[in-house]
Amino acid sequence: MIFTYLHRLELYQQLMDNKTSLGERLRQLRTERRLSQRDLAQLAGISTNSVSLIEREEISPSVSTLQSLAGALNIKVSYFFDDEYTGNVLLVKVQDRPVIKGNGLMIEGVGKHLSNQEVEPFRVILEPRAMSGERQVVHSGQEFICCQEGKVEYLIDGQSYIVEKGDFLIFEATLPHIWRNPFDERAVFLLVIQTPGQSRDTVHRHFVDFPSIKHIG
Repeated sequence: MIFTYLHRLELYQQLMDNKTSLGERLRQLRTERRLSQRDLAQLAGISTNSVSLIEREEISPSVSTLQSLAGALNIKVSYFFDDEYTGNVLLVKVQDRPVIKGNGLMIEGVGKHLSNQEVEPFRVILEPRAMSGERQVVHSGQEFICCQEGKVEYLIDGQSYIVEKGDFLIFEATLPHIWRNPFDERAVFLLVIQTPGQSRDTVHRHFVDFPSIKHIG
């Protein structure tokens, strides 16, 4: 299996209350855990130089790198979008959605998350020929997909499922899976990743192959 992160993704943070930058957040988390940049790099499976550059805001991390850092720090990736919300009800207005976007892909996050939240919802916009990657993903819990525009192909345990506008798909995420858009129009879908209990590495595993924004054909 191939693991590369050749394409850098621009990270646009629309923070609701906190203006702390991604680099500052990363540095704060690392120092709170008494980790050196080298320690964090080894845990995340990236280079020490990458950690340094991200903390200094000299590069924008790929989605894969964000997932790796979140897994290494034992946090949810949504922390990088915004601070944790401790209330019981959350309304996110369209203009307040934090966004990550890059070549062929845009992900809109909820931003803040409820306390003890066990699901992480994302709105994904996938351009034609783009895909999540060549490496199949396996993690605990379930995934739920609702296609809002176009259609997206999910490959689950070797079987293809075409999810068209208005369709729903739910499956056990312990089955190897990837997704892609081999069609001529963009796909827009709601992706909800359920993370049972206090599991913090699910999203890290799920997006491991996002970085290169692989293209089909």
